[in-house]
Amino acid sequence: MAEPLKERKLEKIRILGDLERGMDEVDKKLARGNTDIEFDFSGCPFISVDGLEWLEEFLLRADSLKSTVTFVNVQNPVYKVFKVAHIDSLMKACGSPNQESQGLSC
Repeated sequence: MAEPLKERKLEKIRILGDLERGMDEVDKKLARGNTDIEFDFSGCPFISVDGLEWLEEFLLRADSLKSTVTFVNVQNPVYKVFKVAHIDSLMKACGSPNQESQGLSC
């Protein structure tokens, strides 16, 4: 007999302040499984290289766990960093299938 599918949980995470390093509590939420993550960047004016690297690694882990990660309310300075970094997974989390697409939700 097949095991019943667990209901996916959506965790909404609001980033307050600069994102300068990883967020252990968010890593733990993802590791529990069956979790999709929505990052709200409305309170995040800046992202450092360490923060950017953590996000990229987080997106790779999420993909391997079949979890969806989306970004909302990305402020213009942070969005510019995403765009300059040329990391497709970051742009996809903003709502773009690739870097050249228009109509981003960030």
